[in-house]
Amino acid sequence: MIKMHKDHPWVHYLLLLFGILCISWSAILVKIAGISGFGSGFYRLFFGTISIIPVWLYFKKPITDRKGVKIAIICGILFACDIALWNTSIMLSKATISTLLANLAPVWVGLGAMFFMKQKPARIFWIGTAISIFGVTIIIGINEVLGARLNAGNMLAILASVFYGAYLLTVRKGRVSLDTFSFTTISMVSSTVVLGIICLFTSTPLWGFNSTTWYALIALGIVPQVLGWLSINQALGHISPTIASVSLLSQTVFTAIFSVLILSEVLTIHEIGGAVVVLVGIYLVNRRK
Repeated sequence: MIKMHKDHPWVHYLLLLFGILCISWSAILVKIAGISGFGSGFYRLFFGTISIIPVWLYFKKPITDRKGVKIAIICGILFACDIALWNTSIMLSKATISTLLANLAPVWVGLGAMFFMKQKPARIFWIGTAISIFGVTIIIGINEVLGARLNAGNMLAILASVFYGAYLLTVRKGRVSLDTFSFTTISMVSSTVVLGIICLFTSTPLWGFNSTTWYALIALGIVPQVLGWLSINQALGHISPTIASVSLLSQTVFTAIFSVLILSEVLTIHEIGGAVVVLVGIYLVNRRK
């Protein structure tokens, strides 16, 4: 399997694409669940963790690098903070504006790569990133963005994008010494503990839901969290985090498409146009000379 990955780099991109398709269901499943952001975030990690542990025990490899374990735990904390801040920002601000601000992650990844990893992203990365973010802006609505005011919710969304960017940068280091299953399992356990503590201190209701909510929460833990991030973490062991961060912006496009099929939402002309712009930006970042 490892040899196949080395001989065929496109396998990593297929894994990244599959992971993006899986996490694109996140917003839809959260909407179907219909509970608080902290609650859905906790159960996303909780059900994901109890689903991946048996698989991890089956494929488990010896863990000899304590540094890798520490990095996985840190990644879990970063991911939990991202979800907590993102969900809170939606409560305090417009979801559309919070979505745009959360998509600033590629900017922080690019800056982090320059200042902390001594890797200067190519000019085409910044061009592609700008085009993709502009595409997301079109999908949300330019008038909506221009009319927004910076408030506490918006600030939390920006901070969430910083944690998301830090997660993408840190994953690459952790994947050097840990296999994908071990890294993902350890980080998910860490995220579950952190979100559980947040729910405890905020007195978030965690039971008394109907069957539809429970089904949505279980699906949220299995599809976006396990299948999605397991695939993405595997890909991040071989693909530059700068390239992956921009590619992850396509999540907005796929979520819109899935919403048409599942929630019977209708795509407008400017949303379709924005989706095309997003994909153009992603293509520019990923294309080879």
